[in-house]
Amino acid sequence: MLVTSRFLGSVLAALLAASSVRSGETEPFPVPTPDERDQFRKSHVRFSGMNEPLTSQEVAIAAAQDEVDIQHYLVVLEFIPTTRGVTGSVTVTGKSLVNGFQHLVLDLMANMNVTIVRRSGINLTFTRPGNLIDITLDQPFNAGQTFIVQVLYNGVPDPTGFGSIDWTKFGSGTQGTMVSTLSEPDGAKTWWPCKDRPDDKATVEERWTVPSTWTATGNGLLTATVPNGSKTQYQWVLHDPIPTYLVSIAATVYSKFSQTYTKLAGGTMPIDHYVYPEHLANAQASFTTLPAMITFYAQKFGEYPFVEDRYGMSEFPWGGAMEHATNTSYGYQLINGAHNYDYIMAHELSHQWWGDSVSPQTWEDVWLNEGFATYSEALWTENLGGAASYRNYLNSSLWRSSFSGSVYNPADLFGSTVYDKGAWVQHMLRHVVGDTKFFNALRDWYANNTDGVGNTALYQATQEARYGATLDFFFLEWVYGTGQPRYEYGFTTANLGNGTYRNYVRIRQTQTTGGLFTMPVDLTLYTSGGSEVRIVTNNQLDQDFTLDTTSPLTGLGLDEQDWILKTSKSTIVLADADADGVPDRNDNCANAPNATQPDFDLDGAGDDCDPDDDNDGLADLGDCAPFDAASGAVGLVNDLTVDRSAGAARLAWPPAARAETYDVQRGTLAALHAASYGACLVSHLAAQTLDDLDQPAADDGFFYLARGHDAGCGGGGSFGTDGTGAPRPSTCP
Repeated sequence: MLVTSRFLGSVLAALLAASSVRSGETEPFPVPTPDERDQFRKSHVRFSGMNEPLTSQEVAIAAAQDEVDIQHYLVVLEFIPTTRGVTGSVTVTGKSLVNGFQHLVLDLMANMNVTIVRRSGINLTFTRPGNLIDITLDQPFNAGQTFIVQVLYNGVPDPTGFGSIDWTKFGSGTQGTMVSTLSEPDGAKTWWPCKDRPDDKATVEERWTVPSTWTATGNGLLTATVPNGSKTQYQWVLHDPIPTYLVSIAATVYSKFSQTYTKLAGGTMPIDHYVYPEHLANAQASFTTLPAMITFYAQKFGEYPFVEDRYGMSEFPWGGAMEHATNTSYGYQLINGAHNYDYIMAHELSHQWWGDSVSPQTWEDVWLNEGFATYSEALWTENLGGAASYRNYLNSSLWRSSFSGSVYNPADLFGSTVYDKGAWVQHMLRHVVGDTKFFNALRDWYANNTDGVGNTALYQATQEARYGATLDFFFLEWVYGTGQPRYEYGFTTANLGNGTYRNYVRIRQTQTTGGLFTMPVDLTLYTSGGSEVRIVTNNQLDQDFTLDTTSPLTGLGLDEQDWILKTSKSTIVLADADADGVPDRNDNCANAPNATQPDFDLDGAGDDCDPDDDNDGLADLGDCAPFDAASGAVGLVNDLTVDRSAGAARLAWPPAARAETYDVQRGTLAALHAASYGACLVSHLAAQTLDDLDQPAADDGFFYLARGHDAGCGGGGSFGTDGTGAPRPSTCP
């Protein structure tokens, strides 16, 4: 629905005139600016009175509505222009959802006069707590049982909210020249008794009695016209269930013209329009694209939901339009003989799928109506002008640098967040899920919920079923969350010298609200040979990526096809002090050019900067094999033990670093006092144990020294140092 206030007057007229012609326009139809779209937002209209909170008593009484399923309404009303009043009856068919159901609670504003409530000829007792009718049935009904109750009433409806009922042709001027209704979101109760909630849908029969000079339009098919003196009754029947806010009348002196839609399976459906006689020629010119629109949406989403009935539009006094089921109410300002309001026509038509057939379970889910319908505008543009027109529509008409609040459960049910950001959610989801899977899921959403209701969680699950994975990250950020990302990005290129160029890309999110937005980001890599798009998953506020190419990059683009709703994007320069093509933050040796980033021991310090390249504990300057951790100076043998419990001496020691074999030297304690370290007992022993069967002299003892031996450049290790720090001499080769 796109509707604005009747009170904009000449300012609105000037805006409409300005938007009808654009110099140099190349799009299939003129693209409205965000400001122009705002003129048709329902959030601009008077919205008071009917949304006063219920008292605790009324809340308790209204809870009984959860225990009944309303299945059908027969609404028989006479509209009296001279008094701006209505009189008649509403017959309700309900089915109990619980055992012992005996209180039927309907919504009707307190200023309306209920005279009789009856069932099967029996008058029923009722009370009027606030804006409710609390009806006591003459018997209890168990779960699954149905009943029919008739409410007779009259009164002068108070056009609160969006002006739920209006008696003029142009929103001002002479009263009683027309009657029209617009009940969204919960204004039906201002003019007829009903269960005024979007989650309980029912079929509807309408019998509208109006002055005989008028034509009264309604929902569904016109089945009979019954003259009665100076009055005529128009009987309309809708075969599919709809929520109460979509029930409507538009009646005045009308001229009718028709078009034809060819159903997908063959056969035709009427498209009937009712317009002010003075606007007939303009309407016939402005509405020419409508049959093609129906065909396009039917092919995209599935057959038109009310194909057994009809579609059409009735002119009415508001700016913008309202998607009444099968019978869109279309503002008189929009009928100018041109096509600059085709986007509104597309929006309201697509609501027949999104809102009328698949309705929101609660008003917190209103984006499933308005975001979907706004996105459908963009799809129609894509159908006419291709991908470029589609992107231009999103960027020129639906983009804003920021949106207030969240898409789900919005503070303003009919603000730009619900409509325009809601459309961007669909656009972004299309890229995340993939074109084919996204549209298959959209068709699933329609097919699985036709004539029913849906909510945001169910829609997420529908997309996930096609996507094959969770979409929590997306819905938490874009539907339940607030804000949008602001990107900074830059790149450098390092020549690896083997025909490969390594490109370092940095992406930063710098928004101050909304937190992190995890999204697939399209990067366009430009080289002398052309360009290619690679997709990276940006799941950090400050993140680096490496992408290899066979030619150096000449440029980099981020999200050039605008698959992400972003506040802005800007380029940054990545610091590279040594000019090797590796940014300093990624360079393992930032002060020495090393494009290939060699790091032998993978310790994060590049070889040109690492004092111990093989991480063997030996500084490169003193390491005979700086790139071979297994070769080089041998470590000391520690913890040499001698066990004589079995008679012979059993020597054992732990391994020494880089040792392949071991040398053992033995001396006597007596000689040690003379600084003699004995003789080589064994050389190049492969084991780390040795049995010495010799026995020292009775008044003496043996001591032992062990060292490791590297077969490579390290050679023999050290036996350690003496008390003065001097190396102990070796007698082993």
